[in-house]
This record gives sequence, C-alpha cells and structure tokens, in this order.
Amino acid sequence: MEKLLVVEDAPEIREMVSLYLANAGYEVLETASGLECLRLYDRHQPAAVILDIGLPDIDGLSVAAQLRSKNPEIGIILVTVRDDDFDRVAGLETGADCYITKPVNLRVLLAQIRSLLRRRGIGDKPSQDLCLGPYRVDLLRRRIADEQGADVSLTAGEFALLIGLIERRGKAVSRHDLLACLRSGADADDAGDLRTVDTLVARLRRKLELNSNRPQLIQTVYGKGYKLAFESEMSN
Repeated sequence: MEKLLVVEDAPEIREMVSLYLANAGYEVLETASGLECLRLYDRHQPAAVILDIGLPDIDGLSVAAQLRSKNPEIGIILVTVRDDDFDRVAGLETGADCYITKPVNLRVLLAQIRSLLRRRGIGDKPSQDLCLGPYRVDLLRRRIADEQGADVSLTAGEFALLIGLIERRGKAVSRHDLLACLRSGADADDAGDLRTVDTLVARLRRKLELNSNRPQLIQTVYGKGYKLAFESEMSN
C-alpha cells in the first residue's frame, strides 16, 4: 500500500481529503505544519505529498522545494486558493508536478495522484501483464494482444479508460471517476463530457467483447457506472 502525505492547515479539508484517499486504498499521513511535513517525509518516505501553499509556519512553496531536493522522484501536488499565473509558475518552478485550486475536486485529485504515481513507475498500478478474457494486456508497453498475438488497436482515450477499470477491477466505477481518468484536471461534472465515457465503453466493447450486445467483460452496473469483471464472473 502506497503512502501519501496530506499537508493542509484547515482541519475540515485535511480530514475530508485524507478520508477520501484512505477509502481509495492508500495509507494516508496528515499534518497542518510544513516543518512536520518534512519530518514525516524523512520518517515515512511517502510516494506523494498533497501540499497546501498557505501553511502557518513555512510557505508551501519552500516546503515543495525542500522535498524535491530530498527526492527528485517524489510526487508533489500543490493545493491553494490562489489561482493566478504567477502562483502557478512559481509552484511549478519549485518542482511541483501539478497544481489544484480550492475547493478541491476529490475525484480529480485522485486521478492526478494515480496518473502521477503511474508516471513515476510506482503506486496502485496493477500487475504489468494480465488477462482480459482471450486478450493479454501488457501495461508496461501499453499493448493488448489477442490469442494469436495480434495487436488490438486502442486509442489513447480507450486505453486510459480501460486502465481506470483495471485499477478497480471487480468494483463499479462511476462515469465521473472514469471521466477524471480521461481528463485529469478537467471539470468532471459536465454532462456532455460524461457521454464521452459511454462512447468509449461502447468502442471498447466492440473491440474486446465476444458479443458487444451482450457484454461480459465490461459490465454495466445500473445506477453506479461500469465494472470490469473478473474471469470467474464471466459466463462461458
């Protein structure tokens, strides 16, 4: 289980974010202090830090710079109420990977974390080789092949959505969460965009299901979203 460190001086925001990330399967450490953040990092070596800029003791930008000097590979996501170009540039120049403004969209934050950890080659990514019915997925090379070894061509969007389903295989994933996997940092509440998820699911079914009109692999969970079924859940 990967460790995350949430650094936020507003207790209600810190608790909300920490609980959400814990429910997503991470071990979450939390603090309201920049100094304590640095101590917790040295002690626990979290994979990523969700860092508020406006801390009471040390400015979050300074904390980000110190974290980056300690570990060039650590993931750093800055969170702030400030939203002008200067703050964005200053934050990224300290070595932060991305920048999110308050109020925090938790689904977007989770998608950012997952994307960041995948890029770092760590985190909650699934095994690098797995079966989806008759298909073999090589996650490292982003390749899907059929039983004869022939490649199945997927667009970037189709593959990103499939990864979102793979990460939570066996569980219903909402269309909002799947949209966040596609467009990290975008407004996932746009109803028109949600139809993009349905379109991509339909296309994946045509490419991966034996019968796209009676899908067994990518199942619809009514009122909740979509689920990638385990092999044991699929009918012969």
